[in-house]
Amino acid sequence: MLILGGGVFGYWTYRQNSPAPMWVELPINPDLTDEQREKGISKILASLKSKEVLLEVSKEMGLVQKWGMASDAEAETELSQRIFVKFGDTAATMGRIPALHIGVIGKKKEMKLSGEIAVRLMKDVRKILNSSPSPDR
Repeated sequence: MLILGGGVFGYWTYRQNSPAPMWVELPINPDLTDEQREKGISKILASLKSKEVLLEVSKEMGLVQKWGMASDAEAETELSQRIFVKFGDTAATMGRIPALHIGVIGKKKEMKLSGEIAVRLMKDVRKILNSSPSPDR
């Protein structure tokens, strides 16, 4: 019985530490070429990974305390490694449409925090898209 209990606890711990990406979908124009789409993805990703944005998100979300980091710089580096922007699709009233998935890769036990960070990142994405013309509008 003890071995079975230990096995169940081990499996549960393994599952809680498995990767669980959380993202927000941003619909894009379906007529964009692959080149335009890749250019937009790289622009958004580069802007999100800038020191200013990462530091602002880290401080606003309190990532130093939540991730148990020593400093904002450490949390900034960790967040930079976790952020992703990729092409995918999303459900709409007219069916599946192309979209950008903007989010954070975290552990399953951090899904709520990862989702909150992804939503917070959309605030910066909207600033990026409104500040200059972008191919993904």
